[in-house]
Parts: sequence; structure tokens; C-alpha cells
Amino acid sequence: MSATITPATNGVSTSPTDYVRSLSPNDKQVMFLALLRDALRYNGDTDLLPIEDEEGNPFGYYIPPKAAALRADAVLPKMTPEREAELARRQGEPGRMISEDEFRNWLKQADPARSQ
Repeated sequence: MSATITPATNGVSTSPTDYVRSLSPNDKQVMFLALLRDALRYNGDTDLLPIEDEEGNPFGYYIPPKAAALRADAVLPKMTPEREAELARRQGEPGRMISEDEFRNWLKQADPARSQ
């Protein structure tokens, strides 16, 4: 990939990478979110979004919230309504959040009939 940006201040061409590096952290965040929103608009938000480096090598994946929810619904067993209510209640009380081990035990005890 090769592209240039000509800043209005001095007319010297620079690479997009150099331009982004020159931005403040806040402006980089704004730029990142704008690019991510464009990528989601082109690729949709219900599946994994592969990220490749400049040479086309796999770099990772962005998982939009809708895609994460769809995957979780398809993979995770369903908990009983009582367990779901307990989780919702604990989310409002950060000091009472369950441990990872406790959550795993809850998933193991999930109602198999609701997992179908």
C-alpha cells in the first residue's frame, strides 16, 4: 500500500502513517474511530473484521459488538433466569462481581434444555 497526504500547512507530501504519528493522542483516537466506522460500514458489523498489515499479512481481528453477541449466543450455554438475574444484579455492584471460576461453574451448571 502506498499513499500520500499533502498537508495544507507547508505543501510537503507525507505518508498517511507519518501524518497519523504527528497527531495528538486525542486526534489519533478520533482518526481511529472514523476509520473503524468506515470499515464497519463497508464490511458490516455482524461478523469478524480481519485486520491485515501493509503487506497483507494477518494482524488480528476486530469483533464488533453485534458479532460478539451472535457468537456468544451460538456458543455459550444458556443460564437459568435466576442466574441471569443474579449476574445483572451483581453488575450494578462492582464489589460483588463474580470471579472467573464462579462464572465457569455457572456455565457448567447451565440448563442443558435452554442450551439447545
